[in-house]
Amino acid sequence: MTLRYGLIPNHLTDDPNDYMGVVTNNESVTVDSIVEQMIGKGSTITKAEALSVIEEFEYAVVEAVKNGNSVNTQLFRITPSVSGVFNDQNDGFDPARHAVRLNLNAGSRLIEAISDIELRKVEITSPQPILQQFVDLKTNVINESFTAGQIASIRGSLLKFDTGDTQQGIFFIATDGSETRVENVVKNKPSELLFFVPENLTSGNFTVEVRTVLQNTKAVRKGILPVDLVPTS
Repeated sequence: MTLRYGLIPNHLTDDPNDYMGVVTNNESVTVDSIVEQMIGKGSTITKAEALSVIEEFEYAVVEAVKNGNSVNTQLFRITPSVSGVFNDQNDGFDPARHAVRLNLNAGSRLIEAISDIELRKVEITSPQPILQQFVDLKTNVINESFTAGQIASIRGSLLKFDTGDTQQGIFFIATDGSETRVENVVKNKPSELLFFVPENLTSGNFTVEVRTVLQNTKAVRKGILPVDLVPTS
């Protein structure tokens, strides 16, 4: 298998001839698929045993993170951090103004694997919104956080949507799957959206999606910001 990618106009630069690469039509591999590959290589462990070990490993990682620790493995590194503005030296953590974030980075084995990835350039046959940059215009923080009730910007490609269609728009999706649609949109252009973040998004981690029906199509297409965001004051 290869990593398939296509090129789309890059609206984050001043040069109208610039393009950016977008990964497309690549499969998602589940834990079950990974276990099937493990036992298919002649391993003496059963599928149930492998799934049990993975569950125990995941539990141990979660417990380490819950205890405020960093986790460093050959596959990934997890480090906690605190976001938000503190008023002075005596200020303390306030869930309404601050959030704990988890920073995930590739470990040594995954970094080594990058050089072995085969790439194949393809035509993007199923266009979709591309979210390149989320900017909290109150704090000017990029791709990290947002301020509830304040204006924010999303830049990218094919972002424009029909504001009158509730199936389209900008959606903040919480970790429990609940969705909040943005109602107050100031600018609705293919390369940029300006909008007010819903005021009730004050805690948690959120995935941001833009959903739209593109020209000469009927189905709703969605694009996802590649990083999760947290609210700040």
